[in-house]
Amino acid sequence: MNEKNRRLSCGLVALAVLAAGLALPLRGQALDGRVKELEKQVAQLEQRILKLEALILELQKTPGKPAGSAIAGWKDKANWRRLKKGMSKSEVERILGVALKVVPNSHYGDIWYYPDLQGGNASFDIEGSLTSWDEI
Repeated sequence: MNEKNRRLSCGLVALAVLAAGLALPLRGQALDGRVKELEKQVAQLEQRILKLEALILELQKTPGKPAGSAIAGWKDKANWRRLKKGMSKSEVERILGVALKVVPNSHYGDIWYYPDLQGGNASFDIEGSLTSWDEI
């Protein structure tokens, strides 16, 4: 092998090593982003569990109150019509009650379903503000 070919081979090997070294951090960054997204979703679910557990305790302490009353706000169309774009999640929860299904999405925002996927729903942006809803 002449000197020119040897240099070219060494240069190609060095370029391949450099490219591999650059690709590893990019793959790690994509993985870090996915891990952070999953951690956010877990934190949201943990908060939801805490709210539901508190609600269960509250319902157990008030024996005269029907069990479904804490989540029955969604049944009244007048409550749906009280909603306004930009409301916070806590404001919507006070009006409609606790959603029976929450579909989290860290890119577009969460969707809350009352009482199930065929019933009404409320959509939020990633900041947690109400963007739209569909009555039952």
